[in-house]
Amino acid sequence: MACSARLRAASFRLALLVLRGWWVLRRPRSAGIRCLLRNGDAILLVRHTYGDRRWMLPGGRMRRGEDPVAAARREMREELGVSCRRWQLSGCLESRPGYLRRSAADSFRRHSTYYLQGEVETAELHPRRGELSDARWFHTNALPHERADSVEVAASAGCYPSSPPIQ
Repeated sequence: MACSARLRAASFRLALLVLRGWWVLRRPRSAGIRCLLRNGDAILLVRHTYGDRRWMLPGGRMRRGEDPVAAARREMREELGVSCRRWQLSGCLESRPGYLRRSAADSFRRHSTYYLQGEVETAELHPRRGELSDARWFHTNALPHERADSVEVAASAGCYPSSPPIQ
């Protein structure tokens, strides 16, 4: 079982490398979602087995023609085995509006990220092995220090206006 989880994690890392090469060549437009899932005063953060391994909001890619709420429902069910009572679209951030990069650190892809909030029906999690190395509930006053920049970017951009301040 552990061997298959390691193999799956390695396949996610390889897929990310291939995608980065494709983004350099094609410079596609893509969209994704990030979800602030609540369970009372706690929010859910996840760690991936590939890419940025810091704590971050769960999310994923939107399929062509899929709306943000449908993508959030699907991704949270697939990655974490959770569903929410209701979803609220909180905002959208663009990584780059056009083809030009502002710096060498910018991605080659043009990406829109939709931010949503949801209250889970149950706190029980079933993280997808191979993709997620960990998923935990954190009280909003005790968030981990090792977290992705996107958590603060979304909060400072007002994508989560009804959430407690993220410090």
